[in-house]
Amino acid sequence: MTAHHVGDHVEVEAEDVRAGQTGTGMRYVLAAGVILVVIGFAFASGILLG
Repeated sequence: MTAHHVGDHVEVEAEDVRAGQTGTGMRYVLAAGVILVVIGFAFASGILLG
């Protein structure tokens, strides 16, 4: 990591900061989870109201 002190704060290169971001795989997992929850609610409401 290439952090360095500048005055009374620390600066970090943009590439080092971006290295901690989650990849696109996590987005797909979250999207699949939301879709499954919506399907589950639709199924449950179909049983309860049908």
